[in-house]
Amino acid sequence: VSITHHNLVNGVLRLAPTVGMGPGKRLLAGTSINFDVSAFELFTTLTSGGTVEIVRDVLVLGERAEGWRGSVISTVPSAFAELVDQIADKTQVDTVVFAGEALPASLVEKVHEAFPGVRVVNAYGQSESFYATAFTVSGDGEGEDEWIGSAPIGSPLGNMRAYVLSPGLTPVPPGAVGELYVAGNVGRGYHGRPDLTAERFVADPYGPPGSRMYRTGDLARWNENGRLEYAGRGDS
Repeated sequence: VSITHHNLVNGVLRLAPTVGMGPGKRLLAGTSINFDVSAFELFTTLTSGGTVEIVRDVLVLGERAEGWRGSVISTVPSAFAELVDQIADKTQVDTVVFAGEALPASLVEKVHEAFPGVRVVNAYGQSESFYATAFTVSGDGEGEDEWIGSAPIGSPLGNMRAYVLSPGLTPVPPGAVGELYVAGNVGRGYHGRPDLTAERFVADPYGPPGSRMYRTGDLARWNENGRLEYAGRGDS
């Protein structure tokens, strides 16, 4: 996937305040540099004046007798779910950022119980738009007690747009399931693959002239609070 400096800068600038990153903050980074999540972990922290602690993976927290104190932990839900009970009494963290998988609402509740006052961010996105397209922050008035199954994927990040469309590319009404398209700050396409680029990056009929939107292949709906909810894959 070819992304631009503009894609990266927009993501970094928009994500830093969302996850509470700033001068003197510390982030635990356990993602391989082969994945776009690592760019979020490194650049969002360093450009904000923070410190990055690079580890093998988040599971090292369970191996440390002395525990961990910091500002942000970046991880995937399935890995952190295995750790919560084990590290609750020896870890201090302000924000836990989840990405890469659907975030179970039960895990959000469990994290809040283990780390009182913690901020939980559910980041949804694709490499085609640099890491995060939309996000949800628990405790923002969404009504977490009403979440069923998974946490919402939330609202579009700054300079991003999200459409839930029918097969004819018309918007579906709130509550109805359609395919999720993202637009705005999207990448250039697939390097050396003009055919695939043309298939997935299509003209955006709702944006400025010449703009494109990315066809994610994900199914989604707008809930009654104006947040996006993930509804599975369209090709499964």
